Amino acid sequence: MIRPQLIPYQCWTAAIGVLLLLPLQSVSLPLLFILPGLGFYVLYKAGKQIGLLEAISYSISLTLVLVPTAATVLYLTGVGIAMTGAALGLAVITASILSFVFRKNSVKPPESNITTDRRRHKLAFVALPILLAIVLALVVSVPLSKSPVVNDEGLVMNPTEAGDLNFHLSIIARFVESSHIPPENPYLPSHYVVYDFFMHVYVGTLSIVTGISSLTIFKITIPLLFFALSINIYVLCRRTFNNATALISMILYTVGGGLAWILVLAQRPSDVFPYLIYQFTDTAAVKYDQTLLYFLLPQPQTFALVILVFAFILWVTLIKDLKARNLLLLGLTLGVLPYYHLITALPLYLAVGTYVIYKYARRQVTCAQYHAGALAVGGAIASPLLFLLIGGPSQVAVAFSTYSLFFILLVFGLIAILAGTGAYRSLNNEASKPILFFAFSAIIAMNIIALPLTDNSYRFLVFLWLPVALFASYYISAAVGRLRATRFSSAKTSLKVLAIVAALVLALPTSYLLWDFYNNNDSYVLASPAEVQALQWITVNTPKDAIFLEAPSTFPRIPLETGRRVVFAGPIYTLQYNGINLQTQIDALMNARNPESLSLGLTQYNVSYIFVGSREQQYPIATTVKDTKYFQSVYSNPMVTIYKVKGS
Repeated sequence: MIRPQLIPYQCWTAAIGVLLLLPLQSVSLPLLFILPGLGFYVLYKAGKQIGLLEAISYSISLTLVLVPTAATVLYLTGVGIAMTGAALGLAVITASILSFVFRKNSVKPPESNITTDRRRHKLAFVALPILLAIVLALVVSVPLSKSPVVNDEGLVMNPTEAGDLNFHLSIIARFVESSHIPPENPYLPSHYVVYDFFMHVYVGTLSIVTGISSLTIFKITIPLLFFALSINIYVLCRRTFNNATALISMILYTVGGGLAWILVLAQRPSDVFPYLIYQFTDTAAVKYDQTLLYFLLPQPQTFALVILVFAFILWVTLIKDLKARNLLLLGLTLGVLPYYHLITALPLYLAVGTYVIYKYARRQVTCAQYHAGALAVGGAIASPLLFLLIGGPSQVAVAFSTYSLFFILLVFGLIAILAGTGAYRSLNNEASKPILFFAFSAIIAMNIIALPLTDNSYRFLVFLWLPVALFASYYISAAVGRLRATRFSSAKTSLKVLAIVAALVLALPTSYLLWDFYNNNDSYVLASPAEVQALQWITVNTPKDAIFLEAPSTFPRIPLETGRRVVFAGPIYTLQYNGINLQTQIDALMNARNPESLSLGLTQYNVSYIFVGSREQQYPIATTVKDTKYFQSVYSNPMVTIYKVKGS
């Protein structure tokens, strides 16, 4: 029998490419989550020994980079997004053949080191991180399983998800129905979401390739991202510090919290929902508690956080091994990150740029040049985004805003003190420099950069939680290690450990408060059962490019369920993404009493259908559209009527 290690690794990667080429439809979904990244990672390693955790990290993270990038290239070249899986498979096969043809004959097959293998595969440092990551993924899947769903009440969502998540899922649904890159804003026809759109392209592409509902794919992807983030944190800390730090950090980063629960208890709000959602002055420390928001209320930054940590893994790798392939891989990841979330990419770009200057100042020219090269590659890939943003609403303004020490304490708690000590003790560790420079960049950004349209500059505090959690974990692991070494004989070390325990215990209530809030039993009925039936009729019986009128609201029903567009859904997202507000004009249509003028107004905005459900019954338009000279009833049930504008 042929031993696997005697088979060229290019054969295995070519087999991965063949699997991606096969027309497996829905069966291909789990393959598309992992295989594109795995294939290129094995080629990147060139047959060298691969650790299980690194393989998981690179496979999922690199796939997040490759899938929307490939879909974009195929769209722009006219091939079609439906060919994304096959194109990635062909790319893996081609790269495998080239790798085999141009292989270096002097390279010997890797020899197995039994001692090293045993050390690397200890249960505590392989199985335990995977188990913890799975548990965290399952925790995230609980609220996702409850929202949005169709049940006896109709189309139901968690109230906290009814705004942002409704919008993002509507973009994905529109992308699946009518693919365009950048995706069309379903709340404003013929206008596009020109930034932070790779999440929509990623999920939408998988839906197009597999034929599986985009909502189903989204609900699978988010727990997978939580799993990947945990593994990425572990791999990053293991490369930067050690296994013990890695194990602590993957827990602390994903479930840690601050002291904001004290503020909530002190003020005792009668209704927690508006307190957390609409009052941003102090309660932002609760609402944006570290990473919890982006997994219990998923959005583009959820994806960006995974790629951000992956970029740090690649950055540390480049520091330790100055090679062109490491430069290119880091550059590619830097270039793709702004398309997932522009604000997340900003402090990372600042950090890499600062590191380049730092290396030049220390006359370490070679290292500086490699990092400048990675930054140049990333900038070149991201540069088309700048052209998309030209002429749009301003998202960033230079300002000066400071956060008080009290506010910082609310956000990070006593863990910030541990982090400061850990950062100081790691100054001589070159691999920790990327995290230090990122912390510096986040601090600078949150004090001089304002986000006027979204009014949430404290997002930079979320980024700062990454170095806080990692350096705190480094200090904690060192303290625990000394305690074990002294066998509890040192009173000073024992007191340090007690202080660490106190800091962690004080942080837990905030995380619990957020979990309870985002996983509460309240529900928001987005559409009644009768309206759901009408939405299902729309999906089957209307053109994909039809434009509908429904009552303007932050929570529109039609785009989410059908992928069709509404003429306007309120100013929140149209102002933020397109700088347009049609509220006055659409209000005039909703209150129109003259059928002829209503028909002319609807025609002006290319509206073909009017949806008259529970919300619309409150407006005069519900009576006006009954005029059969200008409008035709094309669907009705006891609670909903859909009219078509004649001549549209």
